[in-house]
Amino acid sequence: MIQLRSIVVAVDFSPWSAAALGQAIRIAAWNQSTVHPVHFVDVIVAESPAEEMARFQRYAHTDPKAEAQAIWESFRSGIDGAAALPLEVEIDYPIHGVVRSVRRHAADLLVIGSHGAGQSAGGLGAFALACVRKVPADVLLVRAPHTDRYRHVLACVDFSDTSRLAMEHATLFARQDSAELTALHVFQGPWHILHYRAPTPQAAPHFRQQYADVLRRRLEAFVAGFQSDASPIVLRHQLVDHPHYGSAIAAFANRQAVDLVVLGTRGRTNLRDLLLGSTAERVLRDTQCSILAVKPRGFESPIRD
Repeated sequence: MIQLRSIVVAVDFSPWSAAALGQAIRIAAWNQSTVHPVHFVDVIVAESPAEEMARFQRYAHTDPKAEAQAIWESFRSGIDGAAALPLEVEIDYPIHGVVRSVRRHAADLLVIGSHGAGQSAGGLGAFALACVRKVPADVLLVRAPHTDRYRHVLACVDFSDTSRLAMEHATLFARQDSAELTALHVFQGPWHILHYRAPTPQAAPHFRQQYADVLRRRLEAFVAGFQSDASPIVLRHQLVDHPHYGSAIAAFANRQAVDLVVLGTRGRTNLRDLLLGSTAERVLRDTQCSILAVKPRGFESPIRD
């Protein structure tokens, strides 16, 4: 059973960050989790001696931590449940700092805005993408201004162990929010690889149907164990044949009014991390969904200094 005991929220005072904090507080109420808001004063590498001197003079006359705390007082006033939360402020590279914070608090979940302060709403912010790839915890990327409950959760299934974890998380969110849950399996049929006029059995309509039927039965068996008589949810499953994973997810999410997509990562390889980042970016760019990236047990992806 999934339990979220400790939640870290990266705060940069942007609208996306406000939405992330609101969601973290709301999710924490399900399991009486502890929420840890953290803010990082970025360590910027100066490109010239003049820039370094200007930065030194600024910090000589100001206290960046005190400035952040002052902004926090105003920022949290508009977010329900945030009044009693203290803000941790660290001077650090944000990705290094958030990894250390997640470890320090033994966090089960990191919640961040899908974009950072000063970034456009298209694509996936660089910090958000780094968190998906490097943080040793599940990562919820929240779209602004979404702070209320999720109504339609989409779990992306590839039958891996981590995919099962993703389905467990999706079920938790759907059950707590009384949301509809759809399990989606996107596959690329072998006929996409073959020449469209090739006279092969793989291109025949009956073969396509048989191929899809095998996958459909496997998907039905995969999701069967996630329904509960004691706490039933609206659970559906869908099979989609498409040559591009991210495009298929985004198109389905838009058609079905999905507001949370749950993705699982399978391993630690750079290729898989790259594919996950590409998929998450496509979904964020082409939909209005938030994304929950679920990591495999024991996930580690060291950061190079």
